[in-house]
Order: sequence, then C-alpha cells, then structure tokens
Amino acid sequence: MQTYKGRFEPTRFEDLTVTVDFRCHSACRFCIVQEGMNYFKGIPFELFQRAVDDNAKNRRYRRVTFTGGEITLEEKLFDYVAYARESGGFEEIRLQTNGRLLADSAYARSLVDAGVTEFFVSLHGHDAETQDYISQRSGSFDEAMAGMRNVVDLGACLMTNTVLITLNQDVLSKIVETVAPLAPSRMEFWNYLPMEDPGDERGLLAPMAELAPALRGALDGCAKHEIEVLVKYMPRCLLGDHGETLDNAQPDVVIVEEFYDIYPKFACLYEAKCEYAESCLGLTHAYIKKFGWDKELLVAYPRTTPWQEQEDGLIFGSDQPGFGTVGTPSSDSSREGAHQEWAALVEGVAEATGAVLTDLVLQRRSCTYRFEHGASRVDIVLEARDEDGPALVRTPSFNVHYRNAEGDQELLRQIVAGAVKSVEARDPGGMMLDLRKGPVGPDSVRRRPKRRLPVKTGD
Repeated sequence: MQTYKGRFEPTRFEDLTVTVDFRCHSACRFCIVQEGMNYFKGIPFELFQRAVDDNAKNRRYRRVTFTGGEITLEEKLFDYVAYARESGGFEEIRLQTNGRLLADSAYARSLVDAGVTEFFVSLHGHDAETQDYISQRSGSFDEAMAGMRNVVDLGACLMTNTVLITLNQDVLSKIVETVAPLAPSRMEFWNYLPMEDPGDERGLLAPMAELAPALRGALDGCAKHEIEVLVKYMPRCLLGDHGETLDNAQPDVVIVEEFYDIYPKFACLYEAKCEYAESCLGLTHAYIKKFGWDKELLVAYPRTTPWQEQEDGLIFGSDQPGFGTVGTPSSDSSREGAHQEWAALVEGVAEATGAVLTDLVLQRRSCTYRFEHGASRVDIVLEARDEDGPALVRTPSFNVHYRNAEGDQELLRQIVAGAVKSVEARDPGGMMLDLRKGPVGPDSVRRRPKRRLPVKTGD
C-alpha cells in the first residue's frame, strides 16, 4: 500500500485551483515547472466552466484560485474571473501571481473591479539585488512591491509567498520586515521542492541545520508584527514554538495530469514514533539523498495513540486568512460546515449502533467515514460511481464499500449495513468525485518546433 506521503492528494477540499496557462515573464531559478513553461497547455475554458457550473449547483468549494505560469499574462483572465463571479458559487476569487503587472494601478483596479478579492504574491528577496537575481529579471522586486502597495490601497486581501532556498535563507527575517508595513493578511513560507532537479544541480536545497533557525527567526518576526503565517514542506519539529504554522494541505487542482508524475515523495526516520507523523511530511527523497536523514536534528514527539500507516492525508481547516489556525486538523468546527452535505449521508448511523463517527476524510477520489466503538473500527468509503469498480452497492453518485474492519464482527456488520442503507436512501445524485482531471496525452502539450541537425559539407 502506498501511503499519502507518496501521493499528491488534495486535503483542503474548500479550494479549487485552476492552472490557466504555463507562461511567465520571470524565470525564477527554483521554478518547479521550468521545463513545462510554454510547453504544457492550460486548462481549457470548457473544462473550467464545467467545474464552476458543478460548484454553483453543489457548492463544493468556497474559493477559486487562478494560477499559471504567471496568471496576469493570460489574455482571457477576465473571462475566467467573470464566469466564476457570475456563477455565485465562490466566496473568494484569488490570483497567485508574481505581482509585477500589478504595479500598473489601473490594471490592479480592473482586477478588483472584475471580482478578484485575494492576491497571493510571490516575494523571494528583501531587496532588488536578491529578488531580481532569483527571478532573473531586473526590476521584478520594485514592480512586486508597487503591485502589493496597489493591492493594499484597493482594499483587497494581500498574502505573500516565499520559497525557501539557499539564495534567500539568510534574509528571511528581512523579507518579513520588508512586507510588514503592508500588513498582509498572511505570509507563507514553502520549502523548495526540487521537482525538475532531483539531484539539486542548481544548489538550491538548503540544509536544515542552516534553514531551520533562519526560518524560526522569520516566524518570530511575523509573530511580533501579528502577521498570520503558514509553512509548507518543513519538518514540524524544526519549527520550534511555531509548530502550529505547519500546513501541508493542498487544494483540489485542475492541471495537466503529467504534473503529478514529477511531484516529490517524502519520508521521515521517526514517522512511526512521532505524534505528528500524519500531518508532517518530513523530508523529500532528494533532500535525504543529498544531506541524509538529519537524525540528530529531527525530534519525534511522543505519540499518544498507536501509529498506523495512513491511506489518506488529514483534512485541515479553513484557508480563509484570519479564521483560526490554518493547521487545525479535521476535528475543527470548520469541517462541519464545509462537509455538511457529505456528513448528512450517514447522519444517525453512529447513534443507531452506539458507535462514534470519528472522522470524515473528503478528498478528490474518495469520501471516507471512520466509525469506532471501543476497540472496534471500520471505514465506509464512497468513490465515484463506476460500473466496473468494487462495490457493496452502487448509488446514483457512488460505489460504496468498506475497509479496515477490526473488532466485533457483528457490530461492524451493523455499522456497515446501516451506512450503506443510509447512503442509498440519501444520495441525491450529482455528488461528484474525481471528475475534474486536467488534460492528458497530446492535448496537454504544445508542439515544439523540430530542431534541424547541422549538415556536414565535408571532412
């Protein structure tokens, strides 16, 4: 069985991210889709429309995020934004951008007027020398800063993202001080993923012995300025007093499927011993190959429950800035509203059998209900209806089956039978799972011109 650490699975189901195109006017040295730029195609507008129409009907997502490449280069961006806004299905519309074109105040205003409410702006240096070197574009720092000031002046939500690499690890605290006067709703720090450079030939992977203390200093700065913060892809034990800022959740992404083929895998030497093993990914395989397991640095928090290999990642709380700790697990009350329609499918099943519904794990490919009664437990799993797939029963939307049955067999039979009967009776049809994959095969890429080999004219 492959655990969730070896897969790219969305775990925050309230967000839909749409990759519109793969073009950019920066050339960031750490870019995780560098080879895909100007090669992969974006998501066809018709596929986007289907996702939006479904959300208007079923309200699966509260936010849509547009990304690229650089999304502000997309000629049809306003068409995408307008369709999302007019659907009435999204509370927030976000752009993930390098912020450079936002330096044009008229353009920034046109985006806000069109319906964009949140701007997630990349900033990887504290000054022009650092940022421009990383982006390989002169003026990119000044443009991004001007763009962020325009966002703030327009009253839109500003967030920043900084990728952690060797080139900026020494100035992370300075980046915080640079952004703090703008009072962003959140700052995010994502450790570098060497997706297209697994051997780290670019020399961008920062050793944890140097990166972790620098990052903790930046997190201290965020706390001083009362800026909400989020960290991805760092071991939790290296964040010190800021462990709660770790959030490895991902949105539901509509993107070229080939993107997933190069997404890195993670591991930790202390996985089976650590309390946070289910939410902390540990280290990438590329990092381990270069620097080792860092067994002298990493620490296992003593477990309070026995470790079991996970089949799904945890659900995390809301990604709405200011709405509590982003890393709050699925027991957080925010889950109840986000998954109310799904919880209703098995309402009353636990009570009828004296069991407890301990978790509801909603992901792109499945919805899992975990029932427990003392030492007995069983998972009821809903997957997209498939006439050829395994199922105890097929409802209008789902194949229903169970797994991980342990304990009192008669009690478990009652729970399974009750859940199956409940889903059969309450499935309204149209509850979709795993139906929004991106383009696959020749339709997902642009044709590249053939290279002509030099012709030899003689010896």
